[in-house]
Amino acid sequence: MKKWKPFSKWTVTEVEHEFQLQEQTKNYSFLVNWLRQINELSPQTKAILDVLKEELVEYSYGWNEEELRIKFIAKLLDMVKFDALAYKSFFEREILITYKNQPLAGQVDFVVARGKYVPEIPYFFLHEHKREANSSDDPRGQLLVAMVTAQLLNQDGYPIYGAYIIGRAWYFVVLQGQEYAVSLAYDATKDDIYQLYGILQHTRQLIDERVSQALS
Repeated sequence: MKKWKPFSKWTVTEVEHEFQLQEQTKNYSFLVNWLRQINELSPQTKAILDVLKEELVEYSYGWNEEELRIKFIAKLLDMVKFDALAYKSFFEREILITYKNQPLAGQVDFVVARGKYVPEIPYFFLHEHKREANSSDDPRGQLLVAMVTAQLLNQDGYPIYGAYIIGRAWYFVVLQGQEYAVSLAYDATKDDIYQLYGILQHTRQLIDERVSQALS
């Protein structure tokens, strides 16, 4: 019987073959609707984002994963505030299901999920905070297998959202059924950072709406 390897060892090709996923174009409706800007940013918010952007310009090339996470990503996530009564943000947590009579599991860098102390129903992942130089492995594949695992765990028909980060570049990924789509890169050292923040805000709004529907 096949033993499933951890998320960190999967590639895109393996995920597509095992779970019969098909990549869609950048015009995929679930991706387009997610990435649209929903609110105008205030001058105060733009000023804070500009500070983060300049720090990333100055230091990102040499930061390791932990430095990138603490000095940039965590600050950006804190601005969005992915914590509410019905869901929380979690760092370095395991997601686990039984798939084909074997445990399919892995540790994820960041997940927003329902659950007070542990992630129970995952909605959004950030994965693979790699430094810009000498990045390796397959961050897209690692993110995708985590998203598929969440989809199998949730069993509710809703899209799963995620993003993987390589230095200054952010790629957003949506999974709906057996279809997924990946955005073009957003460069956080440029004015793309305003769009990044807007997408994260919209993600929180989508989670709020989904939780409200589930609790009604």
